[in-house]
Formats: sequence, structure tokens, C-alpha cells
Amino acid sequence: MTSVRPRRLLPLLLLLALLPSPAPLARSEGSEQMEFGVRAAKKGLWREALFRWEKALKISPGNPRILNNLAVAYETGGNYQKAEELYGEALRLAPDQSDIKQNYELFSAYYKELLARKKAGEGREEPPVAPAPETQPEERPADAPPR
Repeated sequence: MTSVRPRRLLPLLLLLALLPSPAPLARSEGSEQMEFGVRAAKKGLWREALFRWEKALKISPGNPRILNNLAVAYETGGNYQKAEELYGEALRLAPDQSDIKQNYELFSAYYKELLARKKAGEGREEPPVAPAPETQPEERPADAPPR
């Protein structure tokens, strides 16, 4: 019989820590909407993702993950003011979430540059491309939309 080494248990334990806890029916419906939105966003269907995350937020108001994903969707759609508002709310609710912080920092740098260009009269040009995140896809939570 083979023994399980502690190093092999670590990834499994981390995966188990990321799994959602058992929840009432309404919460699982919110999780379904959240996951549906993530799948839609990964396919580039941002309007569908936005719709699903709005539904999830109605079921689970104040969920920082949902707020973060909505912010990404609004940012992708060019509604930067709404994105900024949602990122701010997500950070207020979960100030220690590194992926939410990183998304906000990337967005903030991009948005400040865009506003500076507009102010300088260069707003007629193409907006700058948002920088790609430095994290690897496997480091992002399963419920995070693609960036």
C-alpha cells in the first residue's frame, strides 16, 4: 500500500478550501448564475455574462466576487464609471482579496491614462489597451471572469 505524501495533499487541500460551502437553495441558484456568467465571459459573450451576474447579485447582494465580475464586464463594455463604482464596492467589502485588488489596480491605471488622454485632446484616438494581468490562469479563482 502506498502512502500519501504531504506535498501531494497540499493542492487538494487548497482546492477544497476554494470550494463553496454548502448553502441554502437561493445561494446555490446565485452560484449557478455566477458560473453561467463566467462561462459566457470566457466565450466572449459579455452581455450574457453581465445579465447573469446581475441576477446573481440580486440573489446574493453585496457579494464582492459578483461585484468584481460585474466591474470587469462593465469595464469590457466601456462603462468605466460603473466599473469604478463596482470595483470600489468590491474592495470595500473584501479589502484583502488580492485578485480584486489586482483587477482594480489594472483598471485604475488604464482608466487614469484614458482620462488623461481625453483631457489632453487625444480622445479621438483608440483608447489604450489594458495591460494583461501578470497572474497565470490557474492562479485565478474559478469564478473570476477572463481578463
